[in-house]
Amino acid sequence: MKMTLILSSLLLLSACNADKLLDLSVPTRTPIQNSNPANCDKWDSGKTINITENTTIPKGCAYDRVTFTLSKSNITFDCNGAELNGLGKTERNEFYRRYKVSEVPRNTAFTISGSEDNFLENVTVKNCNILFYINGFNISFGLKQSTNDDLKMGRNIEALENSLRTRSPKNIRIENNKIIKSHKAGIFIQRYVTDLIANKNTIDRAADMGMYLESGTQRITISHSTFSKNGDSTYNIEERKRKPRVRKREAIAVDSSAYNTIRNNKFINNSGGAIFMYKNCYERYEEAQQLPRYQGSNFNLIENNTFSDEKKGVWIGSRQSRDLNNFKCGDPVIKTKDSEKYYEDFAKNNRVINNIFDNTEKAVIVEDDNNTISNNRFKNTERKDIIIGTTGEVTDVHTVDGTIVRDNVFSSELGVWLRFNPTGSIFSGNTPPVSVVESSK
Repeated sequence: MKMTLILSSLLLLSACNADKLLDLSVPTRTPIQNSNPANCDKWDSGKTINITENTTIPKGCAYDRVTFTLSKSNITFDCNGAELNGLGKTERNEFYRRYKVSEVPRNTAFTISGSEDNFLENVTVKNCNILFYINGFNISFGLKQSTNDDLKMGRNIEALENSLRTRSPKNIRIENNKIIKSHKAGIFIQRYVTDLIANKNTIDRAADMGMYLESGTQRITISHSTFSKNGDSTYNIEERKRKPRVRKREAIAVDSSAYNTIRNNKFINNSGGAIFMYKNCYERYEEAQQLPRYQGSNFNLIENNTFSDEKKGVWIGSRQSRDLNNFKCGDPVIKTKDSEKYYEDFAKNNRVINNIFDNTEKAVIVEDDNNTISNNRFKNTERKDIIIGTTGEVTDVHTVDGTIVRDNVFSSELGVWLRFNPTGSIFSGNTPPVSVVESSK
């Protein structure tokens, strides 16, 4: 009997190894909805469900590989604690292990979409447990081809973008959801969406960003939420594989997005950092679907948050000093060095106020002008509490100006690094008082 058990175990182990060598994923389970209570809606695995009225899922229901679309105003969708699983499995595949075609992760749990011909407002999705989708939420605004053409050509941009924001989805609420192990983003907010509220959510171990705020978005409020361990990998849709990231991503990407409030959240051990603000350099501009970014990540408020165990807490102008040659950018180059290319980043007039930074490597980095860092408390910082200035590659064409550093409590007497001679910095009321430290490395 003992020999039989050993032989069976060896055969099982060999089969598992063979699966890995053949690049097969673990078996998909029977759809969980097959064992739902009788009062649950009969939403089959692989289906897209169009929600047109207020909906509450009965207690105790669960669904595999179902997508919900909401494109009608004045609707509340309450999951009531239901689990929505984008894979129909109990775990994502390991890195480099391909999904079968029949079991690739669903693109989204919730698609909330308006368009220029369909004004959308007052939509709430709440109390959902979302696992393993590519994106947990995708909030989008469909543009006409003529609008795309005008944006592409830069025609009357200020008036056009202001007009689009008046017609984009409004008053969308994403509340009290847990979004776990997305293959890409937890919540993706597309161009020009305004006045969205994301409140009391948990976004954990998303492969890319926890949240992404796209170009032209404004007045997004992110509050009372937890972002942890996001940004360590990516998912290639064509190859059907997860891969680890060399350059890790952040919990919240603020990409050409302005007038937002990020308040009363917890950021814990995200792979690249917590909040990065930048203006996309019009990446891959030769591709037909790509559009320029015209708005900077300006006038954002980062307030009353807690940052723990982060490599970087808040990075203002996070692409200013980065070689973006491989991004194939359409924006004007501000400096070329050998094969490297640098582009103007825009993240001005932001405020980082009343936050706690605990055990961060670099707590706040400032690489654009007229930003305010005040009333923050820094503890156990590994390198510097605040770094002001951009790197030597672009400092001759972009000198950081006008940073206000006021009433902060630093982790040490040398908590601030003035890097490559920023100008116009103002320091007052800090504890201990700031000593100007290195200026050139």
